[in-house]
Amino acid sequence: MGWFKITVEFVLQVTQLNPFPNSWGYGDAQKPFQISPTEIPLISEVGTCPGIQCSAPKPFVCSYPELEAKGWKSCNTESSRSCWLRDETASQPLFSQYDVRTNYEKDMPPGIIREYWIEVNENPALQPDGVQKILGNYFNGTYPGPTIEACWGDTLVIHVTNRISTNGTTVHWHGIRQLNSNDMDGVNGITQCPITQDDTFTYIFNATQYGHTWYHSHYSLQYPDGAAAPLVIHGPTSDDWDIDLGPILVTDWVHDTSYVAYQAEMFGAGPASDSILVNGTGHYTNKTTGVTTGSYHQTCFTPGKKHLLKLINGGVDMDFIFSIDNHTIKVVANDLVPIEPFVVDQLFIGIGQRYSVIVEAKNDTDGDFWMRTTPATNCGNFGTNTPDDRTAVVKYNGASNTCPTTQPDNPINTTCADVEPSKLNPIVPWLVDFHPQNNVTNDTFRVFHQNETDLELGPNGAPYKHWVLGPQPMWLDFSNPTILNIEESIGNPNYTVIQEDYDRGFVYLIIDASIVPQVNHPIHLHGSDFVILAQSTEAWNETASPRLFNYDNPPRRDVAMLPAGGFLAMAFKPDNPGSWLVPHCPLCCAPRMTCFLTDQIGLYIAT
Repeated sequence: MGWFKITVEFVLQVTQLNPFPNSWGYGDAQKPFQISPTEIPLISEVGTCPGIQCSAPKPFVCSYPELEAKGWKSCNTESSRSCWLRDETASQPLFSQYDVRTNYEKDMPPGIIREYWIEVNENPALQPDGVQKILGNYFNGTYPGPTIEACWGDTLVIHVTNRISTNGTTVHWHGIRQLNSNDMDGVNGITQCPITQDDTFTYIFNATQYGHTWYHSHYSLQYPDGAAAPLVIHGPTSDDWDIDLGPILVTDWVHDTSYVAYQAEMFGAGPASDSILVNGTGHYTNKTTGVTTGSYHQTCFTPGKKHLLKLINGGVDMDFIFSIDNHTIKVVANDLVPIEPFVVDQLFIGIGQRYSVIVEAKNDTDGDFWMRTTPATNCGNFGTNTPDDRTAVVKYNGASNTCPTTQPDNPINTTCADVEPSKLNPIVPWLVDFHPQNNVTNDTFRVFHQNETDLELGPNGAPYKHWVLGPQPMWLDFSNPTILNIEESIGNPNYTVIQEDYDRGFVYLIIDASIVPQVNHPIHLHGSDFVILAQSTEAWNETASPRLFNYDNPPRRDVAMLPAGGFLAMAFKPDNPGSWLVPHCPLCCAPRMTCFLTDQIGLYIAT
């Protein structure tokens, strides 16, 4: 613990004086550019799918000056997407390359600096589904916020300014490992104090992984109120594609401020979502007036081409099943982990999860097809306003101005459950040690609901009962983050710190939901991917359940579903020292019995 404490203090002192390492020389950095707020999308006439201009997306340019000076070149083409960079001067270039089988945890190409400016602000004019959002919070005034892009091995420098007068803010870079950059994880009360009004905090971290994810506010309820956006790190993929159509961020949406929704939760009335948005576009039917507003997200397919789609569930209280009528989906990555490809016609995506998929367009059609985001059963709440799952349009003919009439080839399976683990086979394997470093009995955490109203934590007079993972709810002092006062935090029961003082092997964590049979939970880990040793609807039994464990390259990701009434057995490498949030559900609403700042624990790794 002493080593880590000294290291943290040194890093904080240095970054306060000079946020840029001295090794960054003149000319290393990409020329800074300001992300300007984009125009608010026009709302088309209800029930129409107007023609759009189908143009090829502009490819993002990656640059590796250090390697290029030595003869390295890109080897990533339509027919070799698994390759990334190759030393063309080598006698055998295949032996000198970065590709999808490179162990990205230990090796990455040296990239450049990518610099971005983000503001957390309001925009009363924003109407993603044709209805004004009350007190929304956004990145640069849009929903989703601007897509941040970089390349494998780049250094990201992101300046975040808070323009909200009533709240602080922090930004979490979901799924980013933050190797040796714990203070950049963006969790108020754990890795930093909130950013105050008109102040700026600069996040600096390396893109050691590649793929796509998202960034969102980790402060209070700002993310369900709109502070979320895609983050793309370009790199190799495990199968070939022709056209990158970019991120598709899906969320459930509430018109009122989420603080009102949370107040309803305090008193036991779970708030209902109003609509589903796809890349910030949706439609809503007012049940009282019968008036429908909003429109559909639309994208173009080129006949015969393979299209890469980067799917993100940025939801608050909705897991969903993604599908495109009369098309199959080839899955090539889950979260930020490249996997062996597999084909499905529909794909479950839990809150916080991401999938990279390839969809091959038909050769003989100029029609349009529905893209569907179907809410999973008992994993979302829309009250009596059940949304239409036809939320986007795939166009083969951009000039077409009519909506599709297509139907799915097969009925949508709305079961709220992760993809079968046997299908999720990482390209870069982990072999898990049969012998964990920790005491698994002590690190078995039972999800439960408080029997009595909590009169100490929460608003006065609210009959609130917390959902809990540790011995008690986590209750943080945002002005006293764990990383600045490690010893004090460990001794403070409100911080629910779990120490894992190991520097090798694997740590096992068991999340036991055997007394919570109602719904599934998404579980997210900061600071590391984890493997799924087992994911079962059986009640956890320490004697019998380990028979289900898979140690040979099990599924690996940063968000997995905890089955209702069952358990999730996780394992991770304790090789990234820091104070990390683990494990918690990404979001916050009562109908799912999720875990707003309560159903989580702090993990302290001192290596």
